[in-house]
Amino acid sequence: MTATAGMVKAVVVKSAGGGAGKSMSCEAICAQFDPPIKFGSHAELVGSLDGFQAEHIVPTSAFHKSGRGGKKVKGCEGYSTSGATTWMVRDGQKAGQEHKRLTDPMRQFSQMKDLAGEEAPLKDWLKEYEKGAKDALKKAKPQRKIKDKKLDRNSLIDAAAKCIRSAAAESFDKMDPKVSQDTMLRNPWKATKEQKAEAAAAAQQVGKKRKR
Repeated sequence: MTATAGMVKAVVVKSAGGGAGKSMSCEAICAQFDPPIKFGSHAELVGSLDGFQAEHIVPTSAFHKSGRGGKKVKGCEGYSTSGATTWMVRDGQKAGQEHKRLTDPMRQFSQMKDLAGEEAPLKDWLKEYEKGAKDALKKAKPQRKIKDKKLDRNSLIDAAAKCIRSAAAESFDKMDPKVSQDTMLRNPWKATKEQKAEAAAAAQQVGKKRKR
């Protein structure tokens, strides 16, 4: 299944230096980047661009009971690692690069949920991924170039992150059976000992204050 740029039909992108901006489709927004933001299944995109990784939108391990394969989480029967929507990001889990800036917030979100003894629905994972995509496109080094210098870079990136989220949401709806936005996903990263210790210490401090 080939992914599209998403269900968002048009987004207003501001002009550089102010101005009313203009309405652009997700396809046009994604094409403004160099290299362009390209969607497709992992099977379609893996190895298609040197130095880049076919990045799953929401970690694939969140849809499986363990690891990246095997039995699926309830409600994720239509999901497959090879068929899920990805986009090409600069590879390498080095500080500052796109791939790491996308992975780190997903890990932190998972760990915070695990620490609270909770799981989150797909829609919350997508929301967090949109935030991570904004950060990666704005701050990763090297930055992607923007073709039209008349467009405001931050506004274009905000719109692109929205389109990335939309493309993923559309792909989950098209799975057979579809993966609902309300489906609860697994926390693939568990809270660390340090995080647990910090949370316990913070809870202890709160308890002492209440006793005063």
